[in-house]
Amino acid sequence: MFITPPSNIASWSEGRLTEGYLQNRLGILQHALLHGSQVPTAETLTEAIRYIRKESGVALTPAQFSRLLDLYPYAKSKVADYGWGDTEVEEMVLDVVANAFLGTRWPLGVDDCDVNAFVARLRFAAEKALPLLD
Repeated sequence: MFITPPSNIASWSEGRLTEGYLQNRLGILQHALLHGSQVPTAETLTEAIRYIRKESGVALTPAQFSRLLDLYPYAKSKVADYGWGDTEVEEMVLDVVANAFLGTRWPLGVDDCDVNAFVARLRFAAEKALPLLD
């Protein structure tokens, strides 16, 4: 769930927008519009939940993760369309969990973030929030 800071976009020329950034954004929008009604399979949800637990220690049920995905329609359509095993989908599901419970994205290597501390905070927040998803 990479978000380009508004200050970056405001500083770009229109030429910079047309050097690939805008085409990428339009492709993402088109994909979302074409696949917005798709629903992930039970197998895909199970694999995603396994991955989330492995990476973060957050234990979601399929129903809880489905409810989270309902809040992130583009992620839901991407997971449904691509299925499991795509690295972009793996990153996206971690971003969904981080955003839903902490209002942020999953840390990237360039973030200079103590990932262990981040994961501990994420598990703490998830523990408080999971009852809301039942």
